[in-house]
Amino acid sequence: MTTIQQKRGTAANWLSKDPVLADGEIGLESDTAKIKFGDGVSVWSLLPYATSGSGGSSGTVTSVDI
Repeated sequence: MTTIQQKRGTAANWLSKDPVLADGEIGLESDTAKIKFGDGVSVWSLLPYATSGSGGSSGTVTSVDI
């Protein structure tokens, strides 16, 4: 069995640190349940939130193609 742990923190913490996530790395806002995927270049504040793929922007992910 393998455990995968993503980076997580509050929205305020993400914004205050504004890190660059590695390409494909997942960051979770623990207080909003929104996620972003890193591109290896952009800081957190410039990354878009992941969407459900249905064209909405609810911040809920139902599936991810890898």
